[in-house]
Amino acid sequence: MTATSSPPRSGVSLNDQEAQALADTEAFFRSPEEGLLGRVSRSFFKPVEVLTERLIPDKILEAAGNGVSGVLKGIATLSDQTLNPERVLRVARKHVEVDSLEGLQEVPLEILDEVSQEILSEHQTIALLEGAGCGLGGVALLAADIPLLFGVALRSVRQVGMAYGFDPGVPGEGVIAFKIFELACGGTRDRYARLLELDTLLDELDGLEPQRRAEKAAVLASLIVTREAVKRIVSLLLGRKLLQAVPVAGAVVGAGFNYLFVQDVGLTARQIYKRRLLLNKQSGS
Repeated sequence: MTATSSPPRSGVSLNDQEAQALADTEAFFRSPEEGLLGRVSRSFFKPVEVLTERLIPDKILEAAGNGVSGVLKGIATLSDQTLNPERVLRVARKHVEVDSLEGLQEVPLEILDEVSQEILSEHQTIALLEGAGCGLGGVALLAADIPLLFGVALRSVRQVGMAYGFDPGVPGEGVIAFKIFELACGGTRDRYARLLELDTLLDELDGLEPQRRAEKAAVLASLIVTREAVKRIVSLLLGRKLLQAVPVAGAVVGAGFNYLFVQDVGLTARQIYKRRLLLNKQSGS
């Protein structure tokens, strides 16, 4: 089977499988059910997070939040430099002949799902090994663990996007990936509303000429981390910090948390990029 490199120019009807997949993505974001990380955090990490909130002054939490914001922006730039479109295409070529990321948009959806899952699984394994290694060092290596985890998670979002045929070099794609990361870190509350906000951003960017799109993306890049997202991330990380300080157990906690964190972020990314691909196909974008 050969995939051409030119996407459809006019809207087409989705087949039954695609229509069901689109409905499933809608249901995913409307569902109040937490991901595996959320369920584990509630039963295992939540008591520590509550203790953290009680013991650590608000000023320290605020300072930590500012630090996380800076780290996120820096890691976003660094992770972009490690993107590997050819790796995505090599995985895809196990199933179909394709010569470009754009060509992936005409590949059957079940193949794209397999490609994106393989890409995500690679990042989960990297996160697990990194978390275990840093966990062995306890608090001493936490400063290295946090940016590494962010880097793996953000890179997983970008690589998953490529698995569904989206070129990471297009202006605004980095901002979109960051908003997906933020959405994934925000839990299930108002998740569908945040998805619609992302849709609005996509519509706005897609309606611009390339130069204006690049200018708009540059402005948005400096505003993409919201206080709500940073607060949740800080809560998760500071709770982890106490547990990771426990000798030996810190490696297990670090590995498990990192694996589940990247899994949840990647699952959200898979749903969003799949939905985006199907909506584009339906509208002819």
